[in-house]
Amino acid sequence: MERSKLISLLAGAALVIGGSYTAGLYSAVKENAGYQVVWGTLDGAKTLVEELPNLRGTEPIHFLRPATQEGSGVTVNEPAANQDDLILLSGFMDGNNRARLIRRDGTVINDWELSAHKLFEDPSFFRDNPATDWNAITHGTIITPEGDIVFSFESGGMARLDRCGKPVWTTPGIVNHHSPNWMENGGIVISGGAHVNVPNSEIPWPFGGPYWEDLVFKFDSDGNKVFEKALTTLFIENDLEALITSTGFFRTRTGGEFHLNEVEELSPDLADAFPMFEAGDLMLSLRNRNMVVVTDPEVKTIKWLKIGPFIRQHDPDFQPDGTITVFDNHSDDSLDGNRGGGSRVWRIDPATDQAVTLYGGRDGQRFFSPERSTHQMQPNGNLMITAAQEGRAFEVTPGGDIVWQYVNRYDQDRVTWLHDAQTYDPSFFAVSDWTCD
Repeated sequence: MERSKLISLLAGAALVIGGSYTAGLYSAVKENAGYQVVWGTLDGAKTLVEELPNLRGTEPIHFLRPATQEGSGVTVNEPAANQDDLILLSGFMDGNNRARLIRRDGTVINDWELSAHKLFEDPSFFRDNPATDWNAITHGTIITPEGDIVFSFESGGMARLDRCGKPVWTTPGIVNHHSPNWMENGGIVISGGAHVNVPNSEIPWPFGGPYWEDLVFKFDSDGNKVFEKALTTLFIENDLEALITSTGFFRTRTGGEFHLNEVEELSPDLADAFPMFEAGDLMLSLRNRNMVVVTDPEVKTIKWLKIGPFIRQHDPDFQPDGTITVFDNHSDDSLDGNRGGGSRVWRIDPATDQAVTLYGGRDGQRFFSPERSTHQMQPNGNLMITAAQEGRAFEVTPGGDIVWQYVNRYDQDRVTWLHDAQTYDPSFFAVSDWTCD
């Protein structure tokens, strides 16, 4: 090829690429159709390359994290812990999402595989249609005395399995996310969502469509949805538009304005400890707002709210002493050596607004999970913590000593996510024989 023609072709190609890049930058600001074509194509190609290990079944890339602890399985089991407890784990274990009931020494009592594609014939209603089971992520799992478990896939369906893993019911077509919780009437309360894509005239101010709406869902014991309420409506009804728009972004796209990640009912046996609330009230965790609120059972009136000191928090719990404990994901020292410190658990008095750290955020207690994670106060005053993206659960005494630990090992250098670890007294279960055909 002649030198002049080669130069001409190269210059033309550079012009096309440069023009496309410039158009893409302009379109990204305007968020028009050009944005979808230029950036959507590039992002799709990038995603496909990144997903190859997942699609080939060679590595569960979405669940892998660097290990922070030595060992595998139960690595600490001190006599100071309650040796009779059973512990329900949920996470990515042995090649898939699983729930597993174990003794404190690691002996497996029962095991459930949580397969999105086996439970849902058509999972396309998930917010992100999972190409494989390794693209579907579960959160916490709850269990009945008979050994049935209930769990939800992240921004997907919820399911109930019996103790032998047989589906009792599922919720196809309903987008739930994060952990379900029991209600006093035997039903289930859980966060959910819906993609709102209607004319802007039909969308409540201040949003412009499309956007992702967070919802509070209630289901009966048979898995039928019996209640839903949108958080945008709740905040507008309570004259809290200023909090909705506090970030300055009026277009929430598909990420959600609130990211509701927990709904918990105040039970009658704890209600007397909270004179400002009533049995049946609901506590909501709004991650994107660093906010915890308590509403009436119908989600009409906000009775209490607190913003911080937690950051991107999860799993607020009512406690028998009238306080609320919260898992604070926070930030780690790599972001700011003076203001990081990693994750922690707070105890908050809603009557006085006083907050104290129970564990974490200080020397000798450093740990970090940027997303997910749970905690559970123990009857003896200990604290069970699940650091999801460290792939471990550990129990600490009030003095900060680790008396039990489980590491969800994947290989020499990595772990896979462990979403939840909850302890149960053996007397909780009506099951004496866990064997199944």
